[in-house]
Amino acid sequence: MAEKITSLERMFYGRGPRNVQVSVSDDEPVSLIVLSIDSLTVADAVLGERGHREAVIRHHEALHEATRADFLEAVENIVGGQVSAYLAQVHPTTGTAIRVFVFSDAIPEEPA
Repeated sequence: MAEKITSLERMFYGRGPRNVQVSVSDDEPVSLIVLSIDSLTVADAVLGERGHREAVIRHHEALHEATRADFLEAVENIVGGQVSAYLAQVHPTTGTAIRVFVFSDAIPEEPA
């Protein structure tokens, strides 16, 4: 899983994170959490360091939305189940990014 996330981030962002950690909950709804360490591009890091944190957040929100289907498809293929909720965010100065994939029929999927 970590290798696939790194590969996708490298393909879409021009570089991959320094490290990726993956954890899975034991309880329902099952959630898969992917933590990417040091995932900012050089341009994002400059913006964040110079006080333009909102620009970094907006940039990554747009990237998360544009690449949503790619990450969902990759995770669903690996796990073998359908994701019912997907959330993604990045910290604008540390570059720590999180993706949460929830697997539960009780939670309706967000509109595309």
